Amino acid sequence: MMTSTKIIHIGLWKIKKDVSPKAVSDVNRQVISFKTRIPGIELAYAGPLETFNFPQEIVDAFGIPPDATFLARGYNHALFIIFENKNYRILYDTSKPHLDLSPIMMPLIEGGMNGVLTIDFCLPRL
Repeated sequence: MMTSTKIIHIGLWKIKKDVSPKAVSDVNRQVISFKTRIPGIELAYAGPLETFNFPQEIVDAFGIPPDATFLARGYNHALFIIFENKNYRILYDTSKPHLDLSPIMMPLIEGGMNGVLTIDFCLPRL
């Protein structure tokens, strides 16, 4: 029997450096509220990216600097959502809470949609 797959949705954002912490917190809270406001969401979270210095073995092996910040390519914030299945992921795009996020979030993003990267992938139910 085939099981349905969960969908992982990740959004990366380039938040402008001069944005107020309150504006970013408001966006984070709105995303977190998706779990109770949009059907089929198991987890919704948004927050700043974390970077860590590489150990010397990685620096030597790959010939890169110890500061891993460059790997984020300027993205500094992320959204992470787990959907029960593909159908819920599709419905999310036109859900009112998701559409209501745009006028709050987009003014914070460097370069508009050029400062946004989203991906989806399937995670089999285990």
